[in-house]
Amino acid sequence: MNGFVLDYEALFDATPTPYLVLTPDLTIVAMNKARERVTGTWREDIIGRDIFEVFPDNPQEPTATGVANLRASLERVLATKQPDTMPTQKYDLLDPATQTFTERWWSPVNVPVLDDNDDVVLLLHRVTEVTEWMQMRSQRQQAVDPTLDEADSDLYSRAQELHAAWMQASRDVENFRAAMRSQRAIGQVVGMLMARMQLTAEDAFALLVLESQHRNIKLRDIADEHLVRHARTTPTRSKTPK
Repeated sequence: MNGFVLDYEALFDATPTPYLVLTPDLTIVAMNKARERVTGTWREDIIGRDIFEVFPDNPQEPTATGVANLRASLERVLATKQPDTMPTQKYDLLDPATQTFTERWWSPVNVPVLDDNDDVVLLLHRVTEVTEWMQMRSQRQQAVDPTLDEADSDLYSRAQELHAAWMQASRDVENFRAAMRSQRAIGQVVGMLMARMQLTAEDAFALLVLESQHRNIKLRDIADEHLVRHARTTPTRSKTPK
């Protein structure tokens, strides 16, 4: 094994599961061969393009949810920096040969790729095609009882609605947590200014607001700057040995 170098690009291309790699602005930057095979699209035709430009909703289906659901999932990954598994999704594909859309079903997972600063630099979009399974399932249900297919369709719609509600609730929770972190940081800095400059809490907060307006920087970012400077200038107390 001495001198062996793993070729990650070849490994990615040989992976049997279809993958797309996106930038945070949802531009396609890589696609493996499995994705080419399953979608009938070629990397040289789509690299550098927006994912929803290449893979739009079926215009013949006004109620199509593929783009909206995938966008919501990717935005959640960007916000939380955590993987997101989507429910089974109907997302028709344009057939390049006939220029018509064909029915396709997928099981998608979206994963963030983080840099050393814990920032999202890439998004990994993985799908497993389940079209044949979904169509066979529908045919079996129709053969047994046609009303089952309608019920199953309704359950699918409810699952999509619940997923959308869960995504929104999760975003609300993240926004609330961010707001609480900001409030704590601002409160800490107000306390520091009160002690350092002998100000009232009201005057210390007004001073922060004035700095924010003067520099055109958000109040929470001003507070973070003060905390960083305070941490740098505060000497570390060494423990006295007992």
